[in-house]
Amino acid sequence: MRSDIQQEENKDDNGNSIQYKAVLRNLIFVLVAAALITNSIIIFADSSRKHAFALIELDVTAIVASSLGIIAVWRHKLKGYHGKSYLFLTMGLNSWLCADIVLTYYYFGLGINEHPVASIADAFWFLGYGFLSAHLIMALKAIPVRFDNNKNRVVIIISSIVSVSFLIYSVTRTLTSFEFHGLSDTIPLFVNITYPMLDLILIVPAVLVLVNLRKDYQLSVPWFLTSLSLLVNAIADDGFANDVASGNSHNLLFWDLFFMTDYLIMAAALYWFNRFHISNELRKSNKVKL
Repeated sequence: MRSDIQQEENKDDNGNSIQYKAVLRNLIFVLVAAALITNSIIIFADSSRKHAFALIELDVTAIVASSLGIIAVWRHKLKGYHGKSYLFLTMGLNSWLCADIVLTYYYFGLGINEHPVASIADAFWFLGYGFLSAHLIMALKAIPVRFDNNKNRVVIIISSIVSVSFLIYSVTRTLTSFEFHGLSDTIPLFVNITYPMLDLILIVPAVLVLVNLRKDYQLSVPWFLTSLSLLVNAIADDGFANDVASGNSHNLLFWDLFFMTDYLIMAAALYWFNRFHISNELRKSNKVKL
């Protein structure tokens, strides 16, 4: 009886354990500190080493996020929408990790200093978008989101208008800035136009997830962080693709900072999912077996 009373006292008005709030504060602190440290290494590095450091840090942050995703899938299996959702998320992260490794090989192995306008890395990024879209679809089912809700209808309309406007602006800007010299430039042009289109696919469901989160910290925190991460990635993608198309290679390091932060946010989401949701599910299943 005493333990039950104490457990109730350690919960807030929304039924969240006080422990969740303490861990969340620490997680935010670590996330901000990690982002500042990784970004500062590049910002204050010698100009001749900035690109090399950026590639290495992108690989490291992607490996951390992908590893936490693999651990989550291994522990949770494919049970329910949560298991399927984080499987797709992990597959997407691993696809993007492969893309980053390809760019690292280009730089250190082949001596290609500038980012190629179109390469095999883009194929891995495109594949990752497919997996991440599936992740968001599973997330919408897991929350779940009611599409007959007036709030959601307004969110869909507004986010769609903003996204389409963003797409039109991005494609128009790419077409005007891209130096097209013939059929050989068709693929690079297609690649640069495709990125804002793929970002459009992610933006609307990501916003829906953000506005429909429950107050339960155990589940809402990882959904919030993964959706926020995808929105950060969409912003960085647009700027990166535009600078590649217009030949402003000196600006690409700026967008790499966003991509590293994106991976760190993903890692924080997967850490929380592993520590609380999966651990609690495993405890419940063990109690049932007993």
